[in-house]
Amino acid sequence: MISIALDRLTALFGSFFKWLKPGGKVLITDYCKSSGPPSPEFEAYIRQRGYELHDVEAYGQFIQKEMGAVEKEKDKFISDFSEEDYNNIVGGWKSKLVRSSMGEQ
Repeated sequence: MISIALDRLTALFGSFFKWLKPGGKVLITDYCKSSGPPSPEFEAYIRQRGYELHDVEAYGQFIQKEMGAVEKEKDKFISDFSEEDYNNIVGGWKSKLVRSSMGEQ
C-alpha cells in the first residue's frame, strides 16, 4: 500500500508508465472523506492505515486538474497507450467529477 499526498500523485503516475512493461497494469484504490472532522472510529482507522484523506471537494479538484493535463496531451497519451485507455481514464474521471460535485465518491 502506498499512501501519498495529492500533489505527488502526478509524479508517481509518471513513474508507473516508466516502470511497467507494455501491457502491464497497476491496481490503484483511492479514498476521500466527507468535509468536517471524521467520527472517532473513522479517525482511528485513518490513523491506523496511515492515510492522508482529503475531502470530496479537494478530491474533485485534483481529478479536474489531472484530467485537464491528460486532455491537453491527448495525442501523446494515445500514441503511448491507446485511444481505449484514454477514453477509459477520461470517462472514469468525468464520472467521478459528477459524483464528487454531488458530495459523493
